[in-house]
Amino acid sequence: MSKKTSNNSQAIQQQANLWLTRLNRGLSKTEKQQLIAWINQDKAHYSALKKISVLWGDIGTKHELNGLFAAKVSKPSQYISQGFLAAGIVAIALLVSNLLHDINYLWSSPQQALTQAPSYQKYRSQFGEIKHLQLADGSTVELNSNTVIEVMYSTLQRKITLIRGEAKFDVAKDPNRPFTVVTGHNAFTALGTIFNVQRDDISSAQLLVKEGHVLVAKADTPVNALLEAISENQSLSASTARSNRSILSAGEKIVISNNISAATQVLSEQEIQQELAWQQGILIFDGEPLQRVLREVQRYNDVEFLPIDEKLAKLKVSGYFKTQDLQALLQALHYNFAIESKQVANNTYALKQA
Repeated sequence: MSKKTSNNSQAIQQQANLWLTRLNRGLSKTEKQQLIAWINQDKAHYSALKKISVLWGDIGTKHELNGLFAAKVSKPSQYISQGFLAAGIVAIALLVSNLLHDINYLWSSPQQALTQAPSYQKYRSQFGEIKHLQLADGSTVELNSNTVIEVMYSTLQRKITLIRGEAKFDVAKDPNRPFTVVTGHNAFTALGTIFNVQRDDISSAQLLVKEGHVLVAKADTPVNALLEAISENQSLSASTARSNRSILSAGEKIVISNNISAATQVLSEQEIQQELAWQQGILIFDGEPLQRVLREVQRYNDVEFLPIDEKLAKLKVSGYFKTQDLQALLQALHYNFAIESKQVANNTYALKQA
């Protein structure tokens, strides 16, 4: 057995022990959902529970299992010896019959007792189009120009994959079903919030939180880990120390490049409005390099700019422009910076200093 496999087995065993402890003292509604997610995540979780439950049980666990699983609860098996009870060991004879019977049902039921088949939908916006969507749970999405998302809803999770572009999400609260936006290697989970995500490539993304809080994690973070983070409402420092997770609050922005997160930025209200001006069909530039300005314009127009020299690329540009008013931008460059533009092919322009 490899070291990695051994460590993984130990982690599962520790999780199984923790769930038995929680069952003994009673589960909250959120914890019941977390247990369901954990059991359905991997058959190794079932095996771990089976191994430890043959030794332990608790008469007080029965009411927690009733209603948690859909299968009929079988009768308790015989308790282990009173000597163990006298030694202070908590016995749960029914856990052997009840828990294993009910967990087994999760894997064997043709109706998949706790989950339904996930639903998938794909949405896209065209060049220059801002598309408004309302999802099945009441959440709303605004797609920026040339954006593609895939929506996957199940009984355990709401997952949005941002394939290309940028989108703003206004999330309906459902603490038992995390709402997660995945962009390449990164995942952003809403804690009841409004937030904006822009994908640059598979390893680069930008997150801006307008309201509430957003949990930042790796794209492969398990659903039960997201549920645990939400229920515990971890602080930024605590969550950062656990599994490379962090939490951003309203007015904060983070840029992730090549899977490395830059320092969190705290934005003013004016800066937030500038970042989200695309929702009104406006681009606002405040001293951005011309190279970045041209890249932004290309997101909203089916147009291409030929490479420009380094000096021109670093030229600082400020101003308000409509997203699809290409001519207004070219005229501003001509009158303010003496930059000439020439259409050299269909939708292709060359820029040079006059």
